[in-house]
Amino acid sequence: MESIENLVKIIEKLRAPDGCPWDREQTHDSIRGHLLEEAAEFLDAVDAKNYPNMCEELGDLLMHIMLHSQMAKEEGKFCFEDVVKELSDKLVRRHPHVFGEVKVGSSEDVVKIWSDVKASEKKSRPKSPDFWENLPRELSALRKARDVAKHIGEDSLKKLPDVGEDSGLKCGKELFEIVKKYREMGVEPEGALRDYLKFLRKNTDKTFTENSE
Repeated sequence: MESIENLVKIIEKLRAPDGCPWDREQTHDSIRGHLLEEAAEFLDAVDAKNYPNMCEELGDLLMHIMLHSQMAKEEGKFCFEDVVKELSDKLVRRHPHVFGEVKVGSSEDVVKIWSDVKASEKKSRPKSPDFWENLPRELSALRKARDVAKHIGEDSLKKLPDVGEDSGLKCGKELFEIVKKYREMGVEPEGALRDYLKFLRKNTDKTFTENSE
């Protein structure tokens, strides 16, 4: 805890009037792109099984969490302690089989409990009635398609108008069907594609002299 408290003080100092000019100028909006970059760099470290790198990149991600928390504290919205408490409460609430009296027999039971608790939580939060509005805009298309495939029914898909000769829509439809199939198989498409790209990198000519156009 002492290390965390020290980190909180460091972030506060960076944002203080006599702190770092760059850090003081930042806003939630100005650093959001950096967060995506840091997350991507962490995924690279995971793919490479580079644990020192993973440790460093997790620190960079934590820095963004701390910065956003400090900005929110300055705005009177919330602070890092609130973030920690929210997460702690959520983990206990969503694991009644660990912290409560609920009994489970399999990981499928755990997933159902998690989904049920999550659904009850959402009822108390303001959400748009439009499913599409609740999808994170920065989510990758593959992950977004996976979430859509989970919620949209076959009847709705059958009622869709024909995509016609639009090659982009045709390809998009085919990709969606693949994502839908993989979701039903329990395969996470984003991770599967990352793994295959890693496989290609390992087993192909790194110069790509052929078919480079």
